[in-house]
Amino acid sequence: MLYLSDAHALVMNTSTSFHLKKATITDATVLADIGAATFYNTFRPHNSEEDMQLYINKTYLPAIVAQHLTNPNIHYYLCLENQQPVGYIKLIHNNTFDGLSGRTIELEKIYVLHHYFGTNAGKLLMEQAITHSKTYDFNTLFLGVWKENERAVKFYEKNAFRVFAHRTFQLGQRLCEDYMMRLDL
Repeated sequence: MLYLSDAHALVMNTSTSFHLKKATITDATVLADIGAATFYNTFRPHNSEEDMQLYINKTYLPAIVAQHLTNPNIHYYLCLENQQPVGYIKLIHNNTFDGLSGRTIELEKIYVLHHYFGTNAGKLLMEQAITHSKTYDFNTLFLGVWKENERAVKFYEKNAFRVFAHRTFQLGQRLCEDYMMRLDL
């Protein structure tokens, strides 16, 4: 069973039992577990098991996530339903990408467990990403998304993100193309 700290809830949506909280170091294992599960379920059909395990084992270790949680420029928010984790966002202050100017922040991850697709979890996380970005006076919120992940691309477009560039992402033997999308705040 996953353990969550008793940090303060930041946002409460009264129409569902979802709420958000700022993640702390005690949530590192939960974040790593959600990240690994979500990444695996999304990308395993397109990649070898070996490539998936290599990536997950270098990216979603609790120790790596804990290290990120101690960085003052990295912020995580967990989405919970009845105290059970269902997703999270990871924001990186002052990250940038070619073609962006001003104060920029990256939404590096927005992950929702697959059985929570179609609920308000993703919407609530996106609202928090935008609120956080505006609170810290950033001009642009940007992200990268695999161009073949049509569900995610449509979700971002629905939230007013627009493609401004492309990049490549190496996952084991596979070279993937990402859309870089931005939201001007």
